[in-house]
Amino acid sequence: MSVRIPKTQKAALVVSSDAPILVKDDHPVKQPEELAPGECLVKMHCTGVCHTDLHARKGDWPLPHKFPLIGGHEGVGEIAAIGAHTINTPVKIGDRVGVKWLADSCLQCEQCRKGLEQSTLLLSILPPTTQR
Repeated sequence: MSVRIPKTQKAALVVSSDAPILVKDDHPVKQPEELAPGECLVKMHCTGVCHTDLHARKGDWPLPHKFPLIGGHEGVGEIAAIGAHTINTPVKIGDRVGVKWLADSCLQCEQCRKGLEQSTLLLSILPPTTQR
């Protein structure tokens, strides 16, 4: 299955914690050949701003980030490309996927066993990024 990947996209950028949101019609889209092994490109069908986007913009999120940021990292979309040399991927091009801020957790600690993976001390999160 071949998916046409545009070179640019419309994006709402947070350029600093005190600047207005900047909407651009020509923000670059990461191309398939730029994906590292284990990365994939998702064509988002719907997304929304969540509290972590707002905390990152305000600068009171405890994780490091760099500007510009593109909010809306949670949503539903379709796998458009997968990085070369990716092995054991659970997805394939064309799969419908949900994206959330939590990338991984240990699933072994007390918090994970209670269904509170977001509170684990061993979590891996998706950092705010300019690549959407």
